[in-house]
Amino acid sequence: MMDSVTWKIGGEAGFGIMASGTMLCRTFSRAGYHVMATNDYPSLIRGGHNFITVRIATEEFASMNRDVHILVALNYESVEKHKEELMDGSLVIFDPKDGEWKEGDFQKKVKLLPVPFREIVGKFTADPVMRNTVALGVTVALLGAPFERLSSVITDQFKKKGEEVVKQNLTIAKAGYDFPSEKSFVLGPSKKKERLLVINGSEAVGVGAVRAGLKFAAIYPMTPINALITFLADHAKNLKLVYKQPEDEIAGINMAVGASIAGVRSMVATSGGGFALMVEGLSFAGVVEAPLVIDMGMRVGPATGMPTYTEQGELQFVIHAGHGEFPRIILAPSDIGEAYSLTVDAFNLADRYQVPVFVLTDKYLNESQWSLPQSALSGSVEIDRGKLFSSDSKNSNGEFKRYSLDVSDGISPRSFPGMKKGLYHADSYEHDEVGHVTEDTSMRTKMSLKRLKKLEAMKKDMKAPKIVGDSEAEITFVSWGSSKGPILEAMKLLAAKGKKTRLIHFSWLFPFPAEEATKLLSPVTRLIDVEQNATGQLASLIREHTGILIKEKILKFDGRPFYPEEIVEKL
Repeated sequence: MMDSVTWKIGGEAGFGIMASGTMLCRTFSRAGYHVMATNDYPSLIRGGHNFITVRIATEEFASMNRDVHILVALNYESVEKHKEELMDGSLVIFDPKDGEWKEGDFQKKVKLLPVPFREIVGKFTADPVMRNTVALGVTVALLGAPFERLSSVITDQFKKKGEEVVKQNLTIAKAGYDFPSEKSFVLGPSKKKERLLVINGSEAVGVGAVRAGLKFAAIYPMTPINALITFLADHAKNLKLVYKQPEDEIAGINMAVGASIAGVRSMVATSGGGFALMVEGLSFAGVVEAPLVIDMGMRVGPATGMPTYTEQGELQFVIHAGHGEFPRIILAPSDIGEAYSLTVDAFNLADRYQVPVFVLTDKYLNESQWSLPQSALSGSVEIDRGKLFSSDSKNSNGEFKRYSLDVSDGISPRSFPGMKKGLYHADSYEHDEVGHVTEDTSMRTKMSLKRLKKLEAMKKDMKAPKIVGDSEAEITFVSWGSSKGPILEAMKLLAAKGKKTRLIHFSWLFPFPAEEATKLLSPVTRLIDVEQNATGQLASLIREHTGILIKEKILKFDGRPFYPEEIVEKL
């Protein structure tokens, strides 16, 4: 009996590699197992080597591990590329027509299971792509699960294509299921407490946005946020919202700012290259004080970089983006639950302070699939629209002072089009209290200071860093965003070696919580910064605002997410 199994399938693009991982996740999550899947594919329109890795466990876990228990190779390249990831006792499943391997061809002691994928598919005159269905059947058998778990997922997956397609897939999957003579990696019983959903980071952001009252989204397609587009476009009608695909990112952010001024909650989503085009629109939102949520899915730069791989390289970019000085808020989810909850927070904060709010995600979080208890997405959501103008309010000289200076926190009530006595001007110039263009030195100074007052007001909503681990730790990790999961798993490995560790994790990054950070970090003797970038951007932010220099860093910027094992090794 095993409490955790890691499975990888690789092959040529177009052979259902990603679908296989999703279906395996659903097969076991429905039975109460905790699952996670991470994908890997090149930036090609067609072809190239694709693979997906799935971890299935009886207990909750925080990240993918490095060692592979079962490797399913749908072509020769998959064995050659991944054989170094195998551990002692691993199993390699391959079609003999792709190549003949011997156990001596591998550094570790592995077992080989030749499966005639092509022969099985040909026997039922099926499409060659259905080799992945055979592989799923073989896998479910090896893990000691009943075939009915897989058959229910196959039925749901293909029912829209008709009964014949469902029947054919079930027949081929059963042929794969019946092939192995033994169950090599039997999982222990799950400890099912409630229904687990299989969801990726972009979908979690989408659910959070909808629950928070999203009504308009203008998003130009760009890896890695495209699953958010699919979610919004597929469900726009029944969710009663508008999804618009603009001609480019410049149009997208200006549409979203316009929708916000019109009175509805709006958002955009993009990655670094797309956001570079949005920067002028961001400044426009800053000067007209329009609420806006921006899902920033980070990937490898500079320029187009490695567009289908992951990095945390744009924290400093979003802090400093935009000409001129104006406030913004930056949040960074660490896991699938926070991708949902911090998106809800983002919409409330955007309205409350009338500023752009960033939700900083990355390819690893956006595209990886995770199991999540359904209760994490349930419960009531409080919606705070912030200070709104009332037509009963007294207006000086009959004019609505949308940018009234008579506010201690820098936040003036706003009106929506159609509100009686609520007319004002909103354009890209510096303005007076009504919105009229001004170049008066006194008014410019007052209006700038008014906007910047919000930074002080935001402190009451600022989230302190989270602390996990031993209060008497000899090692304290510091992190932000999706690096949290691998660190938590690394801490478990270190605990098994007798090491006491702790994690201080930042999900609220700007305005930076300097007081809390100073209080938490100052007494620590050994701090280690863990980030997926080359320069330690969080460490720089900490030094800027607290004076604390973190000398030790574990940095990774090759486009692949951290593994817990490599954090331990680098430590």
